[in-house]
Amino acid sequence: MRDPETARLLDDVRRAVAAARAGGVTARACLFDATTAAVDQSAAAWPSVHARQVAESACRALDRSPVRANPAPRPRPPLLARLLLRLAEQLTTGRS
Repeated sequence: MRDPETARLLDDVRRAVAAARAGGVTARACLFDATTAAVDQSAAAWPSVHARQVAESACRALDRSPVRANPAPRPRPPLLARLLLRLAEQLTTGRS
């Protein structure tokens, strides 16, 4: 059971998002704008820091990352790279 004011706000957001999507706006932009407006509850020219953080968190749930872990084992670095790294570590730590 939702609070009547919360239900009204959700209905307003749904209508605004549907209208914006029909006009060609991305879902992420709609969600960001609706979230910042709901958090700030004012007609500010720029959303507050808190509103932007909440909106970015909400948008992360919308954006599915295409990046996946590579299951293949990583190749071993070339011998020259390993030698240079070891030399750099010795020079920075002062060991000879």
